[in-house]
Amino acid sequence: MRKKPLLVVGLAALLAVGSLTPLALHAQSRQSAPPAAGGTDDMPHRTAKAFAPFIRAIASRRYNTAQQIFKLRRSVQAALEDPDTTGILARFIKADRFELNLIGGRTLGQNVGILLFTIASEEGPVAFKIYYYGFGTDIYVARIDVSDDWDQIEALSGTVDSLPAPVTVSLGASGE
Repeated sequence: MRKKPLLVVGLAALLAVGSLTPLALHAQSRQSAPPAAGGTDDMPHRTAKAFAPFIRAIASRRYNTAQQIFKLRRSVQAALEDPDTTGILARFIKADRFELNLIGGRTLGQNVGILLFTIASEEGPVAFKIYYYGFGTDIYVARIDVSDDWDQIEALSGTVDSLPAPVTVSLGASGE
């Protein structure tokens, strides 16, 4: 009997985060990345895979590359140059050696949403909360919160609808 409510909650969470996928899939197809293999890939996994190259570019401070994947608002570029954020991102000189975890998300309207990702490094976890929207044929990142503080990471996780279990993908090259 207890499995049925858990299954319903799990499916609802997958649908909530999965509704964010059309934007991610659009970005993925714009990059000429291969589509999900054989339709066996679920929406949260495809979303994580679509955002991995973007977060990899951000983590390795290649903002021109990130701008080619998703459009960055000027405020995002300025926030990424903040000394605290720069210090946190310095952990990821070789970003392709890390794994990205999609923790959850929230849909705020048609083509508007929030995604929360974490990466564990030797110095501890780092959270990336990405606020995005789609307009025309482009996806814009309007805000990114980057934190390595446990209390802030916990607070960030409370603001999204969590997946039943994190979805983990490599930050390595998009073909991995």
